[in-house]
Amino acid sequence: MSRILARENLMQLVFEYNFVKDNTDELYLEDKLTDEDKEYVLTNLSEIKNHYDEIVGIISNNLVNYKLERVCKTDLAILVVAIYEIKYLNSPCKVVVNEAVELAKKYSNENSFKFVNGLLAKVIESAV
Repeated sequence: MSRILARENLMQLVFEYNFVKDNTDELYLEDKLTDEDKEYVLTNLSEIKNHYDEIVGIISNNLVNYKLERVCKTDLAILVVAIYEIKYLNSPCKVVVNEAVELAKKYSNENSFKFVNGLLAKVIESAV
């Protein structure tokens, strides 16, 4: 199973979910995912939706001199997946942060990776 590809697809689905919360049956799932990857993505998407408001609250509570409405939707999706993995899957923080930074570099603007890295560091620090 390619966890990196599955995580990337999960982030894309969370990004879509930000816009079409009422119509999630039509969310696009990549064809190149294995059945195991698809199960991972769909299971975790369901759990993210169950905990979405709490996760977004964590993000909002850790913003400094910034409002949630100003957070780029791509960055928001990356942060939601990362915080979910840390909080609910107990994934290693270093791995999650590294993957989130790589997603920000790939999908967001040139400075987003710094924002994502900083916010996740603050979330991890406050949880300790």
